[in-house]
Amino acid sequence: MKHLKRIFIAVFSIVILLVFNNCSNTRYGTKAGVNVTWGPHGPKVRPHIDFDIYNGGRL
Repeated sequence: MKHLKRIFIAVFSIVILLVFNNCSNTRYGTKAGVNVTWGPHGPKVRPHIDFDIYNGGRL
């Protein structure tokens, strides 16, 4: 049982390190604003918040 636990911890640690390595070049961006649409009963205001994750290619 101890060996299974050690193997699981080792595999989990390797997976976590690979995830951090793959996400090291990731760029994060946030945007916040208000969308205004005009309708028959006047303007309708809708707030929005965006969170973008970009991982590769050119900007």
